Amino acid sequence: MKWTKVLFMAMASMLVVGMLSGCVGSKEEKQVLNLYSWADNFNPDLIKEFEEKYNAKVNYDIFDSNETMLAKLQGGASYDLIQPSDYMVEIMKNQGLLEKLDKNNIPNLEKVNMTIKDTPYDPNGEYSVIYMYGITGIAYNEKYVKTPPTEWNNLWNASYKDRVALLSDSREALGMSLIKNGYSNNTKDSNELKVAADDLKKLKVMTNPLVDTNTIKDKFISEDAWIGTLWSGDAVFVQQDNKDVKYMIPKEGATIFADTFAIPKGTKNKELAEKFINFMLEEDVSVRNYEHTGYINPDENAFAKHSDEYKNNEVIKYVRENLSSLDVRWIEDLGDKSTEYARYWDEFGATK
Repeated sequence: MKWTKVLFMAMASMLVVGMLSGCVGSKEEKQVLNLYSWADNFNPDLIKEFEEKYNAKVNYDIFDSNETMLAKLQGGASYDLIQPSDYMVEIMKNQGLLEKLDKNNIPNLEKVNMTIKDTPYDPNGEYSVIYMYGITGIAYNEKYVKTPPTEWNNLWNASYKDRVALLSDSREALGMSLIKNGYSNNTKDSNELKVAADDLKKLKVMTNPLVDTNTIKDKFISEDAWIGTLWSGDAVFVQQDNKDVKYMIPKEGATIFADTFAIPKGTKNKELAEKFINFMLEEDVSVRNYEHTGYINPDENAFAKHSDEYKNNEVIKYVRENLSSLDVRWIEDLGDKSTEYARYWDEFGATK
């Protein structure tokens, strides 16, 4: 009996220790936030700060186009937070692929004063929060491009062969060619779309462009690219390393875009995703983030706290001061017509 009692007490002690160990382990267990975004979209120091503040681990995967992101999610990939652009928010919302935001978990939303309000793709902000905005224009290196460009047609120049860069994005590339030819970048007219697609093929034959998104900034910094399409925020980033690169918006008009925060349907970590959004909206965090990425801070309150160097950057100043007067157009969800755009983009890739 005595031995049995000792054995029982020992086993009980081991059980208690095990339970306590389990409690300690669960306290230290990190939450995981699976983030799917564009390359170089955050100040990495802030990712680390968020991880420490919320005892979390952020897995940061990147995509090179909205269509790539959509296809991966439709294929069953699981993410907690994504960064679709404007029109893709509308597409995913219409397909039932996004969660409605619980704004109680994003209290900083009430404090921000967004530059762009009442967006056409998510008018009430139920499914998305603007993260950054900009305009797709022409970047050029004035060492090699002696006559500053004024229109999209300036890219169609055989003297820039192997030195033209294009964003690897069907809606951006075809949209640019549509605008060049005097059409809407959201046309549903098959004849207009064919004109733009054929013109884009001519560009490829004439210049053999570098078609890329994730490393296009590096192409301009290294001077492998002399001229091409570039998002305004990436132009700011490039200028930090290569002052010879300039940026302009063609007289025919251009595409305005907004990258957003959105939460995929069915995520298991929705609250943590909303905490991340709220964290990135904190004014001091916001300032440090956009100073690093080069994109325009969409929160006017936070923008006022930026450094003079940031606020007076020629690209940021140019876009902000001319936003209301520039001929800029959002990309829209085209429904079934999107397949025609995709077909022409595939054909462009196959053009020799």
